[in-house]
Amino acid sequence: MKRIFAVSSLALAVVAANTSCSNEFKCEKIEISEQFALKDGRTDSLDFSVSAEFPVAGLKTEAGLNISTALTEALFGEDYMTMNPDAAVKAYKEDSVEEYRAENLPMTEIEELESSSLSWAEYIHGEFTYVGEDMISYLATRYSYSGGAHGMTSEVAYNFDRKTGESILEEGFFKDGYVEKLTGLLTAHLPESLESPADTSMLFLKEIEPNGNFSIGSDGITYIYNQYEIAPYSMGIIRISIPWEELEDVCPGRQ
Repeated sequence: MKRIFAVSSLALAVVAANTSCSNEFKCEKIEISEQFALKDGRTDSLDFSVSAEFPVAGLKTEAGLNISTALTEALFGEDYMTMNPDAAVKAYKEDSVEEYRAENLPMTEIEELESSSLSWAEYIHGEFTYVGEDMISYLATRYSYSGGAHGMTSEVAYNFDRKTGESILEEGFFKDGYVEKLTGLLTAHLPESLESPADTSMLFLKEIEPNGNFSIGSDGITYIYNQYEIAPYSMGIIRISIPWEELEDVCPGRQ
């Protein structure tokens, strides 16, 4: 049977790749990029792509499974977390196409909207940003556009205990009473994180509190504030880094 919807062929690659990791840690990158036409005779389409790394070596079996499961949920949602990464990508893609068409095909029957663009886009990217002796960090980035003036981009960092694969959360990583100390450090480092220090006048808040969205690195930690979280959309995603030497009071010995 002829497939009338796909407007470009599937590009799928699973590649073993070394990241900036240590101790023989290795990961696999799953890549897929495809467009799906809304229906014949129209130029509208869903532009869909995934590029995501998953661990394949350098971890104990249970730790690797815990991290892979957590990343699958983070990238695609809890409905897919029990699947292996390949199956999750395929199922998520199929569900995304079904949702796109279910939402937009009825719109093509409305005379006033016949000439409107009904294109959507979804891009998902996931990569390991740090692999240390004890901890691993991963960054999940998502861009989504489903009509309107502009799409939305979000970044969420995930940190794991390398030995167990368990998630490292803010409350467990820092010492009790960390919020006040981190608020001072984040606020102090904010100006250097902006294109222009004068842009601080555009922020929604005068003091920047920790939000749980932080990545661990060799030089320190970086907090991520997504669009509209602490500033207007025009300022984009704001990332504030704090060096380890300034964090000794709140997480001694963790670097």
